[in-house]
Amino acid sequence: MSKSSLSHVIIGGDWNVTLQAIDKRGGIQWKPTAYRYQITAMMEELDLIDVFRKKYPDKKNFTYESVERKLKSRIDFFLVAKSIASQVVEVGTKTSIAPDHKAVKLRFKLINSKRGPGLWKFTNSLLKDESYWNDWN
Repeated sequence: MSKSSLSHVIIGGDWNVTLQAIDKRGGIQWKPTAYRYQITAMMEELDLIDVFRKKYPDKKNFTYESVERKLKSRIDFFLVAKSIASQVVEVGTKTSIAPDHKAVKLRFKLINSKRGPGLWKFTNSLLKDESYWNDWN
């Protein structure tokens, strides 16, 4: 699959891996894993970035917490195509219904998006609605 055919990719979820040491606190010492290498290889191949880390290179923001193990980590994140990363206006976390995970959020400001010709459909029931007709008279 070529990079050019995937210029608008967004992938997000619970990856169960931290990409950098800053994304982990507590537990055993952070070190790169084979799974992390697979994720970063995919990111390179598809021209993806960790958009949170790009926007906030030094910020600690954890999405998973285990009180028993005294561990916090950012294992839930979005990977976004570099070609659309500049359109991200917000990326962060918020409370979720899961007791040990936060929800991740991503908001875009779409630019240069083309609209189609559109479709207009008349609602025939308006012909029977007197209040509709009275507004026009």
